[in-house]
Amino acid sequence: MTDLHKRPVVSVLIEGYNDSLDLGSALETVKSITDQTYCLEQVEIILTGSEAQAARWREALAGERRFFAVKVIGADAHYYRFKNLAAEAANGDILAFTDSDTLPERGWLEAIVRGIDGGAAAVAGLTLFRSEKGGRLPNLPTVAASISWGFIVGNPGSPPRGFLSHNVGFRRSVFELIRYREDLGRTCAGSILYGELIRNGLSIRFQPDQRVQHVFTWRWWLKRLHVRFGYEVFLLRRLNPSASYGWTRKLGFVEPLATMAWHILLDVPQWFRFSRQLGWSWPHRAAYVPCVCLISLGARSAEACGMYSTILDAERMRRFALSN
Repeated sequence: MTDLHKRPVVSVLIEGYNDSLDLGSALETVKSITDQTYCLEQVEIILTGSEAQAARWREALAGERRFFAVKVIGADAHYYRFKNLAAEAANGDILAFTDSDTLPERGWLEAIVRGIDGGAAAVAGLTLFRSEKGGRLPNLPTVAASISWGFIVGNPGSPPRGFLSHNVGFRRSVFELIRYREDLGRTCAGSILYGELIRNGLSIRFQPDQRVQHVFTWRWWLKRLHVRFGYEVFLLRRLNPSASYGWTRKLGFVEPLATMAWHILLDVPQWFRFSRQLGWSWPHRAAYVPCVCLISLGARSAEACGMYSTILDAERMRRFALSN
């Protein structure tokens, strides 16, 4: 820290829940922040995790002097509780949330600050997948990302249709009024918070250059992420029947199949909106439509399995969601 800055402009908040599940590394996320285009002397880093994680992080970051400050908080908590704890300890007027299994790209922080300074209460950005193993078809994880995360992208000039809790920025004064719910474990609180922002008439801005890279394997994507998404969609409809195509809950045992079919139909236009933000040409985007349909079928089938598992044993699926 220099004498020019008595408090940080932005606080970057990194949860350790995914790190504890071996889905990523909080220290790697911190390392990616050191490569930001934004002035690091105006950035406060706050990591929240278990006491054991906190001890390890303090030792690893003891010599870190590039940021305004680095804080480490140890607690017995879950994903969204960690986020709220970090926000409570933050000194920046802007809160930038990311996760321990994501790596923000170089312009991420600059985009968040620009959006909030421009008058937004919250800003949402794009999430891409990074494959540790590479592969012969490197664009397929991009297609998968459009299916998992592309729902936030609205039509050109429109606000986002949601935000991702691993890639979102808030004006701190706004977040202090409307925080993440903690009573649902690690699920649904992001969608509920987005709905509260909309109901209160607060401005949410989509920032296409606010990008992060999320860890990815096909096995995790199909067997863990989208099965959990099925549980979350099912639960959200019960918490808020007016949202998320809530009418489908009246279909009983057919609801998962109807949801699967509806989401597959939505995934193609969603792909076009998502890939447009990446700068892909129209012919290039159109050429991938068969891949979109095939990969969508896999993802939405996994979600249907998650929904059926929830119908049959909701408590078991709640435990599954907590650990994934």
